[in-house]
Amino acid sequence: MKNPLLFSLTLLLIAGSVQAQNSHKFKRFGVGIYAGPQLFGKIYTDDKLADISGITAGLDIRYAFSKQPQGFSLHLQPSFNTFRHFTAEGANTQFYRETTWRWEAFHLPLLARYTFTSGRIRPFAEIGPTLRFRKALTIREYGYICGFAGCSNSDYTTNLQSEVNKDPIVLTAAAGVEIDVWKVTIPISVRLQEGLSSYEMKGYLADGPYYEGLKTRAIQVTAGISF
Repeated sequence: MKNPLLFSLTLLLIAGSVQAQNSHKFKRFGVGIYAGPQLFGKIYTDDKLADISGITAGLDIRYAFSKQPQGFSLHLQPSFNTFRHFTAEGANTQFYRETTWRWEAFHLPLLARYTFTSGRIRPFAEIGPTLRFRKALTIREYGYICGFAGCSNSDYTTNLQSEVNKDPIVLTAAAGVEIDVWKVTIPISVRLQEGLSSYEMKGYLADGPYYEGLKTRAIQVTAGISF
């Protein structure tokens, strides 16, 4: 009786394993959502990457060229993005200044992705152009100067949305991994978004500064869920 019982248990285990593997059926068309923080970036062409803040959140619409996960696929990912870049200098001195850049934009990336395996855990790489539709751009400058007569403060915010050229073309590149969990897929990636051209103010303001050599770069970490 032991051998038939052992054989039956083995069949049950194999059947359960096959059923578990087939619980996630790959579809050539798919849709999902993703979101994540912006961690590092810059605002000027000659700046180095620094800590930034902001988020990206959007949809992921997928078309795969094969009937299995491995291979090429196209991903249209409309998203909303925010960006905050803060710098400060002169802390605990007589002259202190801080600058905060903020923008908001809708992004429309079209990415070509290559997935390297068809297992439950699949690394991938992707790259493609992104259209950026900037909706807001401001700069806040705050500071103080201290002398014999005391300290004087300055704090003003300038709306640059209509004063600065838009940078509509961005290159997006990413590397990550897809993980199948039951009937859904969880993609996790690190993404680089690089503006392909610099931008500047359209003209000089009568009572304000002039900005040029602007070139946004941001590194994001995203996670999502796809069906």
